[in-house]
Amino acid sequence: MLAFVAATCVVSRPCDAADAPVTVKDTAFIAKTVSAIVKRHPMRTAQLGVAVIEVRTGRRIFMRQAEHEFAPASNFKLLDAATALAYLGAGFRYHTELLARGPVSGGVLNGDLILVGGGDPVLTRGDVRAAAAAVKAAGIQTVGGSVLADGAIFDGQRYGSGWAWDDMPYYYQPPIQALAVDEGTVGVTAAPGTSVGAAVSTALERDPGSMSIFSTATTSAAHGPSDVDCFRSPGSTTITIVGHVRLGSRPEVFRCAVEDANEDAVAILRQALQDAGVTAGVSPRGPAPANIARDVADDGPAPPPVAVRYPGATTVWEHASPTVAELIKRMMPPSDNFIAEHLFKMLPLAAWGRRGSFEGGAAVERRFIASLGFSPDTIDNGDGSGLSQGDRITPLDIAALLRWEATSKGGGAFVHSLAKAGINGTVRKHLRGTDAVGRVLAKDGYIWHVSTFSGYAQSKRHGTIVFSVMFNDANGSLKPFLRSEDEIVKAIVDMP
Repeated sequence: MLAFVAATCVVSRPCDAADAPVTVKDTAFIAKTVSAIVKRHPMRTAQLGVAVIEVRTGRRIFMRQAEHEFAPASNFKLLDAATALAYLGAGFRYHTELLARGPVSGGVLNGDLILVGGGDPVLTRGDVRAAAAAVKAAGIQTVGGSVLADGAIFDGQRYGSGWAWDDMPYYYQPPIQALAVDEGTVGVTAAPGTSVGAAVSTALERDPGSMSIFSTATTSAAHGPSDVDCFRSPGSTTITIVGHVRLGSRPEVFRCAVEDANEDAVAILRQALQDAGVTAGVSPRGPAPANIARDVADDGPAPPPVAVRYPGATTVWEHASPTVAELIKRMMPPSDNFIAEHLFKMLPLAAWGRRGSFEGGAAVERRFIASLGFSPDTIDNGDGSGLSQGDRITPLDIAALLRWEATSKGGGAFVHSLAKAGINGTVRKHLRGTDAVGRVLAKDGYIWHVSTFSGYAQSKRHGTIVFSVMFNDANGSLKPFLRSEDEIVKAIVDMP
C-alpha cells in the first residue's frame, strides 16, 4: 500500500518541482475515460459533472458540466467544514453549562437547575451523569424548583428544509437543537424470541430520557429476513420497533432519533440526578428560559451571555466539546450528519451574533463562497449535511474549494479530516484493489438518485490533483455509478 503524501505536499511544503506538468495527452486520457462512461448503461441516462484541477497551478485539467448545479448529497459537508474552519476557527469549542438558580440551604436548592445548551454535537450520557455528580458534590440533595432546558442559542426549527419526513425516526436525521445527548438518539436492543414467529424482546438503554418503546417485531427463521428497525410518527415520543430478528442470532443494537432533543436532555439529567440521590421537583421557581417555540425559525439576535440571562446563578458544572478541527475529523470519515448540522447552525452566531438557524448557516456559507471569489448564486444550501433534496452546488465550486483549502495556511485541518479511499470511512470500498489505494483522500455522498465523490488524488507523475465527480438522475442501483467514479479517479492517478 502506497503512503498518501498529498496532504504533506499541498499543506506543509510546495509540491515537488520534479512533478511533470500535465499535458494535452493527460487530459485526453481523462476525457477518453469519461466519454466511455457516459455512453454506458445506466450512466447514459444520468447527469454527470466532473471538475479536475491541478493544485500547484490551479489549472483546470478537465471539465464536464462543471458549472452546472448538482445535488451534492454528503459532499456538502466539504463546504460546511471549510466554512466552520473559517468562521468558528479550528480551536473553537462548544460549551454546555448547568446552573443553580437560587440559594442553597440545608442541602436544598430553593430554585431551579438550568441546563444551558451551547450546541455541542457530541455531548454524551456520561457527560450528563458527570453533571449530576457535580450537583451532588455541591451539597445539593433536593431541587425545590425544577430542571429546565435552555436551548435558546438555536432557533426552534429542528429539521432542515427539504428533509424527508419519513426519515425522522432514524439516527442519521435527528432533531437539530442546542441541547442534545448522544447526537439526539437513544439506544435500542432487540433480541430474538425462542421460536419462529415469537415476539422480539426490546429494551431502551440506561437513562432512556424522554422516549418509550413499543414493538411489533417478530422472530424470523435462521435464514429469514433480518430487518429490525425503528418507526415513529411525527410528534410522538414512542418508538415502534418493526421488522424481524433471526432465530438464534445475537441481539441487534441500534440507535433511534428522539422527538425533542432539548426535552430529552433534561429527562436524562433528571434520571442521572435520581441515580445520584438528588430529588427534583416539577414546578419552576423562576421564569422559563427564552427558548424559541418548537419548529419555529428565528434568525434574530443571539441571546445575551449566560451571566446576563441568569444573574446571580451559580455554575455547578461546565463541559467543553472537542475543538472544531477535532469535530471535523470525527465528522468526515463516517459522514456524521449531526455534527455537520451543529457546525452549520453555529455559523450565524460566530459571523453576526445571530441566533443559530438553518437560514443563517446558509447565508454565512454563501458569504464564504463569495469571499473566495465564487458566485454565491451557484449554491442552494438548505442545510450543512446534504440531506436536503434541494441542496445544489457545482462540481467546479467543490473542486475550487478543495484547492483553496489545500493551498491555504490553515488547510491542514481540512485536508487531514478526509478518509482514505479504499481504507477507512464511507470511502473504504472506493478504489479497492487498485493502485490508487493510499493515494486518495476523499468524501463521498449518496441520497436517492445521487452519487458524488470529491477529494485529493496524488497522481503518479503530476503531483496533487483535486477532483469532484457528481452523478444526478442516477436510476437503479448506485453500484455502477460508484464504479464509474472510481474509474475517473483512477485515470487521474494514472495519467501518463
